[in-house]
Amino acid sequence: MDTVVHVLRRMGRRATTLLPFSLGIGLLFQDIAAAARPLLWPLAVALLMLALARTDWPRLAALLRRPGLAIVLALLNLIAVPLVVWPIWQALGLWPGLIAALCLSAMAPGIISAATTATFLRLDSSLALLLTLFTNFLVPFTLPPLALWLLDLDLKIGIVDLSLRLALIVAVALAGAVAIRHFLGPRLHDSGSTLDGISVAVLMVFAIPLMDGVVARAAVEPLKLAGFVAGAFAGMLLCNLVMTALTLPFLDRRTALTAGYCSGGRHNALLMAVLPVTADPDIFLFIAAVQFPIYLIPTLLQPLYRRLLPSSA
Repeated sequence: MDTVVHVLRRMGRRATTLLPFSLGIGLLFQDIAAAARPLLWPLAVALLMLALARTDWPRLAALLRRPGLAIVLALLNLIAVPLVVWPIWQALGLWPGLIAALCLSAMAPGIISAATTATFLRLDSSLALLLTLFTNFLVPFTLPPLALWLLDLDLKIGIVDLSLRLALIVAVALAGAVAIRHFLGPRLHDSGSTLDGISVAVLMVFAIPLMDGVVARAAVEPLKLAGFVAGAFAGMLLCNLVMTALTLPFLDRRTALTAGYCSGGRHNALLMAVLPVTADPDIFLFIAAVQFPIYLIPTLLQPLYRRLLPSSA
């Protein structure tokens, strides 16, 4: 048991180094990636559960007592950022499918793993968690009209069904987090690095099924896939930059950088559940391509955040 705990703690400290390797596993073992697809839902629950268990609950409670900031940041993420980046992608003359995917990605809610990776990057994991929850609950009301207005795409999202599905993930994860905190009790602080290691392990497994089918598409259209991966990197970094620039004049550095980081990381996999089957297949290609920056950008941005934020932040 001591060996397992030691390995997990080392994994927690090497999160940004280990995460990219999970993409390679999914690419090398496509059969495993296909077989692991049913695990996406329970893994999503596990990620949120561990983030809730690890987060600073007094800080989260303080944010919830005055939720105005998080609500404003969530609405900026879901509305203002897409309106800023849409004309930029239009002006570049990219593939129509890539433009649509980049815009849809900017309209998507925050990715569940943002609170977990925010911890490794010295960002405000409690605010990241709250933004993730708020954007996931608000997106049924913001994404459909924006998609119809900007892209003339009717997503036919059932607001009640989508909200209930998201609420179920949050409820199950919250119950699990309460159980973990109750079980650990006063040992919670000392167990933090172990929980971080478990989170890294879950993130690594989570990446594998998202790579299902990527190799087959790469064999047919390698240049297009490469272009979509490059576009996904640019899309995440642009959303991050736009949100940081919008908020930095009004907020402290750590809060603005957290808001920007959450804006860059979007729950693109959610689009797979809501897009009609007749949607442009390039959009689905983008959902696979964007997994590369999702898992690599934390590693790339870590030196920048270490420079901008003190270790005590």
